[in-house]
Amino acid sequence: MNVKGRIAIITGAGSGIGKELAFELASHGCTPVLVDISEDRLPQALETVQQYAPLSTSEACDVSDTQQVKRMVQNVYERYERIDILINNAGIMTVKLFNDLSGNEFDRQMAVNFSGPVILTRAVLPIMENQRSGVILNIASLVCKLNAAGTTAYTASKAALYAFSEALYYEVKDKGIHVGVVLPGGISTGLLDNVANKLGEYQRDHCQTLPSQITSQIREAIEKERFETVVPSRYRFYLMFHGVFPGLFRKFALNRLRPYLN
Repeated sequence: MNVKGRIAIITGAGSGIGKELAFELASHGCTPVLVDISEDRLPQALETVQQYAPLSTSEACDVSDTQQVKRMVQNVYERYERIDILINNAGIMTVKLFNDLSGNEFDRQMAVNFSGPVILTRAVLPIMENQRSGVILNIASLVCKLNAAGTTAYTASKAALYAFSEALYYEVKDKGIHVGVVLPGGISTGLLDNVANKLGEYQRDHCQTLPSQITSQIREAIEKERFETVVPSRYRFYLMFHGVFPGLFRKFALNRLRPYLN
């Protein structure tokens, strides 16, 4: 789907990948609707996007709240009379060993990272089905395939999102709706800014790629309607290594992580 002239809802658009992706799409003729739980982040992001897409707007919304999502989607549809693209990008991450992770912390990550995209998809899908066109792009994570210590909840939520995306792909492709998934790895998004343990610091230090360096690849994934997109592309090597030599990969990863597990 060519993004020019399209209406796109982007969650988590107040910062990180969502903010940069909104700017990327706007610069190619799309009108993004910026959605974020933090209302104070939206004005600056929207101002930047409106340089290219003056009709863009923003909506404060907790994606894990069904009623808030329904109101937001209704507002967007009433304003633009169509929704062409949904990008489920909003996410949170807490780096802790499973025994140190509270039940509430686990459940909150599942609610935002997995249930949120499901709620949004349920709200938007009837509109796209009526249009006989649409793209739903779910931003998962490389860790849903290359699991990492300290991210049991985050990994579980993103793996669930991947599986959900693939199953839904088969259900709606013949209705003119494309579902895809993006697997970012090593991206500096701010998710790990407030880590308070050695394991989190180790993972944060390995996130050096700026969101602006991957947004063109995500836009191309929309336009070419790819199901799976790994960004940056160099991480495909790690996926291949894991797929061919899974035991060796786990041994290598465990040896590197041991100093940070106590």
